[in-house]
Parts: sequence; structure tokens; C-alpha cells
Amino acid sequence: MTRNPDRPKAAPMGKAASALILLLPAMGLCTVFIFIPALLAIIGSFHSFGITSQVWVPAGLSNYSRAMADPVFWVALRNNIFIVVGSIVLQVGFGTILAAILDRGLPRGTTVFRTIIFAPMVVSAVAVAVIWQVILDPNVGVLNTLIQSAGLTPPKLGWLGDPMISMWVILLIAAWQYTGFMMVLILAGLQGIPKEIHEAATLDGAKGITAFFLITLPQIRNVLVVAILITTIGGFKAFDLIYATTLGGPANATQVLGTYVYLQAFNLGNMGYANAMSVILLLIALVLGWLQVRVSRRA
Repeated sequence: MTRNPDRPKAAPMGKAASALILLLPAMGLCTVFIFIPALLAIIGSFHSFGITSQVWVPAGLSNYSRAMADPVFWVALRNNIFIVVGSIVLQVGFGTILAAILDRGLPRGTTVFRTIIFAPMVVSAVAVAVIWQVILDPNVGVLNTLIQSAGLTPPKLGWLGDPMISMWVILLIAAWQYTGFMMVLILAGLQGIPKEIHEAATLDGAKGITAFFLITLPQIRNVLVVAILITTIGGFKAFDLIYATTLGGPANATQVLGTYVYLQAFNLGNMGYANAMSVILLLIALVLGWLQVRVSRRA
């Protein structure tokens, strides 16, 4: 059988169609697990119902009004902001310092130190919570033993039981886990700086800390902005570590929006109110995500 040379060849599939086919599986998963639940949460935020209710009673904007008048909601939001600010200072700050040391200060052994510092990042938040609960235990904890051996007095209510310091302890635990990720991210930015810039700065007399602040940091500005935005989004999404350590206590001292939504939805059965707070949290995440996309495109 001979091939007809005059027969037109099949037109190649367009790039748009190929991209659409490749995106279909991911879009299907996002639709089932993200878009549909988000839509149901938005609809449910305008209704009053329990976790087993078969009828949704229209509630208008009452759930949102309740959130605005709920003091615990504002405590949770304030704690989220506290985590965001503290995480930026600790995680991004110490991550930058560690990255600079590994990039310029250590002649050898950087791989070992980088692996050790990054290791807590690969441990699940629940496992991290269990580890630190043992360390901070007021009866058998290692930290209390060290404090007492130094002649100091540990907190009478425990490190996680004292409302005055529990949020600070959570912040330090989160920094212990996630600083390594910030270090790796910023280290990648530092290693992307051309060596010629450092050589030119040395010739101009800029060395040490002066060169770091005047030459190096401006070169990784976009990386730092992305790191700050990632940390900010993570601060507002905080849930697992706090839920596994304190359940939002004591006396709502470590309550955040994620744990408060869980409390209202699954413990108290106020699904409509929980959905309203989830929508507020979703709006915050969307704004922060939009900022991250804008900054990433500029980078």
C-alpha cells in the first residue's frame, strides 16, 4: 500500500491543548479537594448548622458578625500575627545568618552542617510536638533538669502551661523546625551571586559585615522577600504543632485561627461559624498568595 503524497498531514496538537491535557489530572484533584470544599465552606458560612445536621438554616451575615464580636477570635488572630512576626525574626533572621556562615565562613564541612540544621524540617509537626513535650515536661523533662542544675527556677506551671510564656515556647519550637528550610532557601540565593561582585567589593575596601549588609543582602532581596512571604503564610496556617502541644491552651493563650476553627467545628458543633472563620482565613491566605506570586514574578 503506497502513501498518498498529496494527503494532508494531521495537524499537530496545539500547545494550549497539550498543556490542558497535562493539567487535567491536577485540576481534577484541586477541584475535588480544594475548590469544591472551599465553595461549600463559603456557602456554609452563611448558614447555621451542626456537624450532623441535615438542614442548613440560613443565617445571613450573623456568623461573620459573631466573629467580629468574639474576643477569642481576636485573640487567635493576634496570636497568628505574633507567630508571623516572631517567625520572620527568628526563622528568616537566623536562617540568613546560618546561610551566610555556610556560604562564606566555613571552609569545609558545609554539607554536614547543612544536613544537621535542615534535619528537623523533614520531621512531622506531630513528632516534633511529642519530642518537645518530653523535653519540656515539668516532671521528667531535660530542660527543667538543666535549669535547676544552673541554680535557676523553672516555671511553676510548666513551659507549656504558663499563659505568659507558652506562646513564646511555641514560637521557639517552630523556629527550631523551620529555620533550616529558610537557611537552605537563602543559601541558594547567596550561592547565585556572581563571584565578581564579591571581588569588586573587596577591591573597593568592603569586607566582612559591611560587605554583607551593603553588597550581599541587596543581591538577595527578592529571595528574602519570598522567604518572608512563605513564613507569613505559614504563620497564618499554623495548626498541627499547636494542636499537638497545647490544643490552643492554656486559657486560649496559644489559640490560633486554625485551632479555633477546629474547636468550633468538631468540638462545639458550630459548623457555620467555623466556616465563616475559615473563609476569613482563606481571604488572608489568598491575599498573601497573590503577593507571593507578584514578588516571584518580579524576581
